[in-house]
Amino acid sequence: MDERQFKGVWIPKEIWMAKDLSIQEKVILVEIDSFENEQGCFASNNYFAKFFNLTPSRVSQIINSLIQKQYLEVEYIKEGKEIKTRILRIKRPPYPEVFNFLNRGIKFSKGGYLENCEDININTNNIIKKNNISNDILLKESREIIEYLNKKTNKHYQFKSSSTIRPIKTRLKEGFTLDDFRKVIDNKCNDWLNTNMEKYLRPSTLFGTKFEGYLNEKPQQPKKETQEEHFQRILAWAEEEDRKDRERLEKEGR
Repeated sequence: MDERQFKGVWIPKEIWMAKDLSIQEKVILVEIDSFENEQGCFASNNYFAKFFNLTPSRVSQIINSLIQKQYLEVEYIKEGKEIKTRILRIKRPPYPEVFNFLNRGIKFSKGGYLENCEDININTNNIIKKNNISNDILLKESREIIEYLNKKTNKHYQFKSSSTIRPIKTRLKEGFTLDDFRKVIDNKCNDWLNTNMEKYLRPSTLFGTKFEGYLNEKPQQPKKETQEEHFQRILAWAEEEDRKDRERLEKEGR
């Protein structure tokens, strides 16, 4: 990215004066526009984080906010269930059509992709289109996800709760599938159940801005019980059974 040769970026009046955008959202939106070609912008959150001196999680929040505010749309490229890269596109309107008189100096390959962009591995045959999902389908799939989470964690989240369903709808609109949600739930239940992290097995944490990271984590292998741990477990079981027998005999008056 340091090799970019360009004279500057253009901030349209409509964006600079927009009351619903923060200053960070404005400059990131303009930076995305500076990279966008016919196929979109392939720059990763890590690139934006380094460029703007932000954390990747903060960049993810800003990108998601721009998507929710209808300034951006997103597509994902997958190989099987693994997300390989993301494509961002400016929505016009509300972003105005501006004649591109600036020399942005971005070099493209014959296929039209950014040669200097980090973390890009593109296979156009695997592009998953972002479609408008009906509210009925969103509700149906959200209910399945919450039921699965409740079953795995023995909790009672309500799928009709707006705070519960909001992050699920956001991820579904981004193109994630029911299997993706089940995998995240399985991964984090394996990691967090019966630990002090169990309290974070909740929709706002599991399905928030770290969702994609959780999805791509490798499941931790269950810890193998040592011979000493096995002995202690059997001893504890025997002591508990002996205690129950003594209590039973006392009740029987023996």
